[in-house]
Amino acid sequence: MTYALPDFVPAGSGWSSHVANGWRVNGILLAQTGAPFTVNLGTDRANIGSGPAQRPDATCDANEGGARTAAQWFNTGCFALPALYSFGNAARNSVTAPGYVSIDAAVVKDVDLPGEQRLELRLEAFNLFNATNFDVPNRIAFTPNFGRIFSAGPARQLQLGVKFFF
Repeated sequence: MTYALPDFVPAGSGWSSHVANGWRVNGILLAQTGAPFTVNLGTDRANIGSGPAQRPDATCDANEGGARTAAQWFNTGCFALPALYSFGNAARNSVTAPGYVSIDAAVVKDVDLPGEQRLELRLEAFNLFNATNFDVPNRIAFTPNFGRIFSAGPARQLQLGVKFFF
């Protein structure tokens, strides 16, 4: 969405009207719920050798009761080792990762040049409010980092651009 800002200085007021007027702003809001993921075992409890990942037993809903912090995103106590030579009952994609929210914005001004030429000045901000967007937590059950998050999406980034149209 692009919005043309109103003129701040009356037209014909010299250089100040050229600098203060003619600006446009635009923004993009991106909001996503967390993606589901599967908790896996790091060992071969079913004794089938290497192959598809095995899952633990689920004793409760891991999405309930978790701290929702980087130190513990979901309730890791909801999982137990399955009996030897058996498969766990935890459902595939039963735990939800953190969501994602970002607002990108830009401020743009066109500067007319002689003839058909013009400049476009842009200041762009990605993740304008510097929201922390955590990545998927460690999903290997019963490891020291199970349920912990060690990375996040990019922080705020600013970009200045000039485009020459001829």
